[in-house]
Amino acid sequence: MNAVPDQCEIYLDRRLRLGETVDDVKKELDELVKGKNAKWEPGTLVMNSWTGEKLVYKPIHNPWKISMEDPLTTASIEAYEKTFGHEPKKFDFWDFGTNAVVPVSLGVKTIGFGPGEYKLAHMRDERCDPNQVVQACEFYTNLIKNLPEEKQK
Repeated sequence: MNAVPDQCEIYLDRRLRLGETVDDVKKELDELVKGKNAKWEPGTLVMNSWTGEKLVYKPIHNPWKISMEDPLTTASIEAYEKTFGHEPKKFDFWDFGTNAVVPVSLGVKTIGFGPGEYKLAHMRDERCDPNQVVQACEFYTNLIKNLPEEKQK
């Protein structure tokens, strides 16, 4: 005897690319379900804080890119050179979400940097050479020293 469920749910993690807007994604998703017995809705997290206050969080965030001329970028490059003895070979992006979306949404310029292989982050076989942790700490210290005074406050 065959058993077929009468409904299903699919969870999609759809990120915005530079140049896209939330409206662009809404149109894309509307088109995806058009003519089908289907709907989409953004996942909303609802919980209570430690004070009992109800918190509602809609995880819809714009992507960001920081200018190569920005003081944070130039200070980071200088810190990298001081720490590793050469300038960065390339600049890349993390293709996953981070908690940086919160400070970025508040106007705080943000650059991601950390030890280890980012593709292993939060995975079953995540690992990192302890020397990379020490180097990352040295980088962060050099970065703080390189930041203009007003950025350190």
